[in-house]
Amino acid sequence: MFGIHLWNARTNALSRDEGSSLISLLSDPFGSFPSLTDLADPFDTDKNRHTGNHHCYARIYDQLLSPRRFSLRRLMEIGLCRGLAERNQPNMPSVELWQSYFPFCHVIGVDLTDFSRFEGDRFSSFVCDQSKPDEVRSLAARIEAGSLDVIIDDGSHASHDQQLAFREFFPLLADGGWYFIEDLDWQPPGEDPARITPTKHLLREIQRNGGTQSADPFGIREVSGRIADILFFDSHYELERANLRSGLVAIRKCGGAGVAG
Repeated sequence: MFGIHLWNARTNALSRDEGSSLISLLSDPFGSFPSLTDLADPFDTDKNRHTGNHHCYARIYDQLLSPRRFSLRRLMEIGLCRGLAERNQPNMPSVELWQSYFPFCHVIGVDLTDFSRFEGDRFSSFVCDQSKPDEVRSLAARIEAGSLDVIIDDGSHASHDQQLAFREFFPLLADGGWYFIEDLDWQPPGEDPARITPTKHLLREIQRNGGTQSADPFGIREVSGRIADILFFDSHYELERANLRSGLVAIRKCGGAGVAG
């Protein structure tokens, strides 16, 4: 075994400009990269601080996922369009954001729109209607159980669709993986709270009681024993606009060291 001590006069330099030594960069690799919160701002997605509803969810993903920035392998996001009116949108801003922040990650996109023209080494896509049980179950059967590190639901935002997707896709998460559901405070017209408990209320009840007595047509309580953590975070937009809290939920699956560990 040979040991090589790489040192020069600038090894401990605080600067991170072009004049910094390689060792100074390697000794603090994260210091030379922007946070996800900063990185998200130029992308046309309301996960940042400026675009659309500027929810600023990027800060949450930064907090929970930054320790796995260079080891995250598979991420699935439901909902790639910013609205049905943009079915022919020319790009996928959230996918581009994830690929920029997680350089070794393969992103799987799920949407009503066909994004197959963008497929490549680090992106694959599925067309799926999140409201249709047969389509959701068919898609779940095509992905290996336990193979995903992160799942993000930024789809229809209907509680029915969120809970259907969660019940079918949660088993696809690796132990310790995170399942995120965005925009809990927005429900599409026609959603009947008497038939389907709002997702935020259902998960809050499970968080507090370990189970739920509310209407639970998809049997979320049946998988609650595999949930290690349920964490709620605010949308900046909803907090400022209507003083609504807990617009995003992060659900960690039991087992493993955890994606953020």
